[in-house]
Amino acid sequence: MVVTTFVAIGVLVVGLLIGWPVLVALSAIFVAVQLLMIGARAAVESNDRRLAARLTARQEAHNDES
Repeated sequence: MVVTTFVAIGVLVVGLLIGWPVLVALSAIFVAVQLLMIGARAAVESNDRRLAARLTARQEAHNDES
């Protein structure tokens, strides 16, 4: 995903250099979507770690009561 983002940024630069506005627009949209997806994936992974820690704490508390 990161590699495709860098490729899209490269295409964006090439589009700017050769003056193709449609290529620039499509590349800019693609880069924005890719960055949004990277951010969303990081948020989900962070949330998963947090929930796993809470679940572990609950299981330990439950095991201590038994």
